[in-house]
Amino acid sequence: MFESRWVRHLNRIVATFPDTTLHNGNNSGSYMRCVALALTILLISFSFAGCTSGTEPVNSEDEISDNEREDVLEETNESTTITLEDCEDRGGTWIEEREECSFDSDKPEEETERPEEETGPIAVPPCSVTATEGLNRTINPSSWPVIEAGQWLAVDGLTDISYATTELDNESETVVDERLDYQCGYTYSVKVPAGYNASNEYPLFLYLHGQLLDSVFFNNMMTNNFHVPDDDKYIIVRPSKLEPDWDPKKALDVLEDVKANMNVDDDRVYLTGLSMGGRGTFIVAAALPDYFAAIMPLSPHHEPYSYLPLAEDVAHLPVWMSHGTNDSTSSYDMAAQMAENLTNLGAEIEFQTVVGGEHGGWFAIYSDPEIMQWMLSHTRGQ
Repeated sequence: MFESRWVRHLNRIVATFPDTTLHNGNNSGSYMRCVALALTILLISFSFAGCTSGTEPVNSEDEISDNEREDVLEETNESTTITLEDCEDRGGTWIEEREECSFDSDKPEEETERPEEETGPIAVPPCSVTATEGLNRTINPSSWPVIEAGQWLAVDGLTDISYATTELDNESETVVDERLDYQCGYTYSVKVPAGYNASNEYPLFLYLHGQLLDSVFFNNMMTNNFHVPDDDKYIIVRPSKLEPDWDPKKALDVLEDVKANMNVDDDRVYLTGLSMGGRGTFIVAAALPDYFAAIMPLSPHHEPYSYLPLAEDVAHLPVWMSHGTNDSTSSYDMAAQMAENLTNLGAEIEFQTVVGGEHGGWFAIYSDPEIMQWMLSHTRGQ
């Protein structure tokens, strides 16, 4: 194609010269000069053609007129200019905080639902006997140790009972996780009164320890120093917990287990505890309002939530409380407020404020004959 165009240009230029110049053999020099001149003119013409020929470059984007541009801007900003009524008429969603209308097209596309990932086996606590529902007794699946007067008994059969809330069916795949042992029942100790006689009824003290876990040496020493009147001996029950708060259901099963194996005076069951056990005293007594004859919360801990709302549930019980004003572990102010609330509710309450006292002083309380006699003087329902 390029060759034929070049030939046409050349022929057109050569045609402008006289025939004699091209065909006269005596004028070959003139002929060559003519050819050279023609080539020069042809190259010049191509140069000018490259500058002036062809079409203008086409814009890759469509041109938008001023009117069209305004329409696009209006449509883009529509969510901020239309009214609530217009928004509803058009099927949009009105965003009150920004006073804007949002359309479905503005919302990001929802992700395609992914198939649920396969889960592994369900972790279960190392106890297999399911506890009864509600505040009903769960029978100990193990036999009790031999009862010896004046001795401590270690009872661990309730640790085979699971209080887990996870619902399982026969097809559930499970794996035992020892770290979930806090979902099992309490292990506990029982101090049998000296001269215990199964034909006689005995009062019972349920003692709830402080801290997250049981400090066995400390709590054994504490309960061994409880004042026990010679003429009114009682059973001491000391459970151990593994979770932050005391569980009324587990405490109930401990008490009912003792009652099933020893002769307990049902109307003289007393509840006491210190620090987290003092808080637990309120929790257990509120859940079992008709079970105890009197309660003794000492330096009750205030966390993780307030025990003040439990006042109405325990106001019918005789309460003996104690708290140091300089206690930096448990809140004295909350304890004082609880005592005031109970007083306003008509409760029989003794509140011992230890001025300058810190988090402690419990040995002196439990070994005090007068204080322990105050507790033992009460009978359930009277």
